[in-house]
Amino acid sequence: MRDLLRRLLRQRKAAVGGSILLGFIVLALIGPWLVMDPTELVGRPHQPPSSAHWFGTTGQGQDVLAQTVVGARETLAIGFAVGALVTLLGALIGVTSGYLGRRVDDVLTLTTNVFLVIPGLPLAIVLGAYLPSGPFRMVVVLSLAGWAWNARVFRAEAMALRNRDFVSAAFVAGESRSRIVVRELLPNMASLLGSSFIGNTLYAVGAQVGLEFLGLGDVGAVTWGTNLYWAGNDAALLTRSWWVFVPTGVCIALVGFSLTLLSSAIDEVTNPALKAPLVATTAVRSARSSSADAAPPSGALLSFRDVCIEYATERGPARVVDSVSFDIAPGEVFGLAGESGSGKSTLGYALLRLLPPAASITQGRILLNGTDVTALDETALRAYRWSQVSMVFQSAMSALNPVLTLGDQFHDTLAAHGRTTRAAAHARARELLAMVGLAPQLVGAWPHQLSGGMRQRVGIALALALEPKLVVMDEPTTALDVVVQKELLQRVLELKQRLGFAVLFITHDLPLLLALSDRVGVLQGGKLVELDTAERLRTDARHPYTRLLLSSFPHLSAADAQVPADVTRASSERAPPQAAAQGGGR
Repeated sequence: MRDLLRRLLRQRKAAVGGSILLGFIVLALIGPWLVMDPTELVGRPHQPPSSAHWFGTTGQGQDVLAQTVVGARETLAIGFAVGALVTLLGALIGVTSGYLGRRVDDVLTLTTNVFLVIPGLPLAIVLGAYLPSGPFRMVVVLSLAGWAWNARVFRAEAMALRNRDFVSAAFVAGESRSRIVVRELLPNMASLLGSSFIGNTLYAVGAQVGLEFLGLGDVGAVTWGTNLYWAGNDAALLTRSWWVFVPTGVCIALVGFSLTLLSSAIDEVTNPALKAPLVATTAVRSARSSSADAAPPSGALLSFRDVCIEYATERGPARVVDSVSFDIAPGEVFGLAGESGSGKSTLGYALLRLLPPAASITQGRILLNGTDVTALDETALRAYRWSQVSMVFQSAMSALNPVLTLGDQFHDTLAAHGRTTRAAAHARARELLAMVGLAPQLVGAWPHQLSGGMRQRVGIALALALEPKLVVMDEPTTALDVVVQKELLQRVLELKQRLGFAVLFITHDLPLLLALSDRVGVLQGGKLVELDTAERLRTDARHPYTRLLLSSFPHLSAADAQVPADVTRASSERAPPQAAAQGGGR
C-alpha cells in the first residue's frame, strides 16, 4: 500500500486530480465559517452576480456562493461515506463468497444477484419512505443499492487468488478462514480496493445529486443536489438565471473530473502496460539505422546483431539486453543459458516481436534468412510468426486455451495462416499428435484432461503445425519430472532430424543444454559473456561466470561429464561445419 501511494504521488494525473479533490475537501471543512448563512434571505430574488453577492442570489433571495460552499460539506461527506461502505461491504461479501465457495457462495451469490436485478430508483423510493429524513437515509439507500456490483468483482478476484500458494500456506499454518480473508486476500487487492473506492465515491456523488434533484432527499438541507432542486422549482432556467445552477454544476463536474483522474492514475500505476513507453519507442527509430550495415554471415539462418532491449520505467530506460550478437545455422540446436533475469526469455520474445509494451529493441537487428524482423510491419509480422519461427512456451499448464479442444486449437492456428476446413485441420492435428508420441484420438480432448508432459507435447505439435525453420523453446521442461523431460527432449531431437528445423533452446539448466546443444551462449546481466561448442564449454570454459555455473553442478567436471548415450544417438546429426566455425569465437 505504501509503495502504491508513493507511485501515485509521482503520477501527474494523480497530482492534478488529488489537488482538485483536496481543494474541495478543504472548502467543505472550513468554507462554511467563511460565508454567510445560506438559508438567510439577503437580497432580491434572481439577482445576478455583483460585488455584494459574487455568485448572485437564488429565486428566494439567498446567497448562491454560500449555498455552493456549504453544500459541499454534506455532499462530499455522504459521497465518501457511501464510497467506503460500498467498497467494504462489496469486498467482504465478494471475497468471502469467492474464498469459501460451496453453500456460502451459493447463498451470497444469490443475494448479490437479487440486489442486481432490483432497479436502483424504486429501491431508493421504498427505502426512503421508511427511513427518517437526513444524511443517514441517503447513505443507507446508496449503500444498499450499490454494493452488489462490487461484490461480484471481488468474488472473481478472490476465486483467482484462493488457490495461490501463499493462501494454502496460511491455511496449513493454522490461520482461520476469517483471518485469511482479512489478512491474506484483501491486502493483495489493495489496488482494486483503491480504484473501487474512487469509483464508488464518484457513483455516490452522482447518485446523491440525482436523487436530491428529483426531490427524494431532504429538501430542507443545503447540498449540491438540493441546490439544483430549488433552482428547478424557482424556474431559474426559464428566467435565464444561469448563476443559480452553474456554480453547483461546475463543482460537481470538477469533483467528478478529479475522481476520474485518480481512478485512471491507479489503473496506470497498478498496470504499467496501460502507459505508453515513450522513451523506449523513440529510441528505436534512431538506433536501428546505426547497425544497418551489419551483414549476416554466409549460411546463417538467424543472426542477432548488436541487439539492445530496454524497458521504459518511471526512472528512465532500463537496459535488460546489452549488445548481444550470435548466429544460428540451419538445423542447429543453439542453447542460451543464464540465471533468472539474465535476458534469455527476452531474446526469445524479441525474435517473435512479443515484447511487452514497456519494452523495445533500441539497437541492432534480428535477421532471419536476411530479413530484418525488427522492421516487419503488422501484415508481414503475422505471416512470419509460426510459419518461419514458432515457440513452445514455458508453462504447459497455461499455454493451451482451457475452453477449446485440442482439435479446435490446431484449427485456429492453421486457419490464421490460410483457408482450411475443420476436417482438414483435425486430420493435420492427428498427424502432429502422433508425431510427438500422443494418441491421435486426443484431438477431441480438453487441456484439463492431459498431464503436464502431454500438454507440453501438444505445445510442440502446435509449434510444428506450419513447419517453421526455427523453433524457440523457452524453458519447456521446467515443470516436468526428469523421466518426462528425457522423453520429451528425445522426441524433439528426433523431430529436428526428421523435419530439419533449428532450435533456440532457452533454459537455466546448464547440464541439459550441454547434453543437447551444438553450441551454447551464456548470458549474464543481459550480456553474452561466452559462446562456444558444448564440448569446449564443458572442459575449457574461460569466463568466470561460466565456470561458476559449471561449478554449481558437481557432475559437470571434465572427468565425468558425459553426454547421455540415448540423447547422443538421437542427436547424432550435429550442426553444419559453419556453425562450429562460428562457435570458436568467445
